[in-house]
Amino acid sequence: MKYIVLDDEIFAANYIAELILENDEEAEVTVKNNPVEALEVALTEKFDVCFIDIQMPGLNGVDFAAKLKAKYPRTNFVFITGYSDFMGDAFQLDASDYIMKPASSEQVKHAIENLRYSVSNKEVSQEDDRAKVNIKIICFGNFDVLIDNIPVKFKFDKTKELLAFLVHRRGARCSTKEIMVALWEDEGHDSYFRMLRKDLRDSLSNLKCGDIIYSERGSMSLAHLECIECDYFEWSENKEELMDLYQGEYMAQYSWAEEMNGLIDNFKYK
Repeated sequence: MKYIVLDDEIFAANYIAELILENDEEAEVTVKNNPVEALEVALTEKFDVCFIDIQMPGLNGVDFAAKLKAKYPRTNFVFITGYSDFMGDAFQLDASDYIMKPASSEQVKHAIENLRYSVSNKEVSQEDDRAKVNIKIICFGNFDVLIDNIPVKFKFDKTKELLAFLVHRRGARCSTKEIMVALWEDEGHDSYFRMLRKDLRDSLSNLKCGDIIYSERGSMSLAHLECIECDYFEWSENKEELMDLYQGEYMAQYSWAEEMNGLIDNFKYK
């Protein structure tokens, strides 16, 4: 990915560039200390991610991002600043992250792994890879997912349940709050949820189909449903003719699926 780091303090800018390279060894990083010059470069050479200081002479970071966003709406902006006052303005620009100085390697890593907008060349690569694998999801009975007929193993059992919930919603956008309530019946599991989300992405990416998960700040969904073989999806499209796919259980291991199980029962035995 192509990054630009903008901070009028040269040591601060170089430090962020080092943290980026520490977390993305293949990163192409441009460092700028003058925001006006940086804008001229960024308007002609598209960058995937911009790490920007806010308080700078000549042009502040929020105005820099606004001008750049007008030309490249899907640019990822990560603001790194010593001031919290501009947080509202930053997120009005759909910022990917807002990091208070001094930034840590872990914060930069989190920002890179949770970009608001996916990077186009990465999407093309993943699409090519996905076309080479067979993705099969089983919902009737116990939930399971197979890639090239081999069951997928996740680091956490709860990761599989997270995927099951996204499949259950059939591509609808699910808020983080909604997912946590389904998986734990309350909202207080932010750190655990972030680990599950990363495990899901990493596991599927290693199997060349990571782009079937769409994620943005505060929400997730299943993507590219047309590339997934799934009994539930097939039944949903043709309930009458494919009713025999259902044998009395839907995602049987998950309590939040019981309501759907009842609805399918009612449809089948009405």
